[in-house]
Amino acid sequence: MCGIITIMVTTDPAEPIRAAVAAHRRAARRAEQARATLHAVIAEAASQGVRQTDLVKITGYTRERIRQICRAG
Repeated sequence: MCGIITIMVTTDPAEPIRAAVAAHRRAARRAEQARATLHAVIAEAASQGVRQTDLVKITGYTRERIRQICRAG
């Protein structure tokens, strides 16, 4: 007796969404780590005497945001 074996490959239509969500979460974690590093460097630069106006020009942040970062840093 000779039989035919049929293998059905089913793909989950939600898998691309799950993959995109996972990639987005990884990117968000990397962005948060980069932001924390940036803020630490800004606070350090300010403590070393770099002027707020220079930090504003370099980063694009407002003076108030630079002040907040320096206070928190």
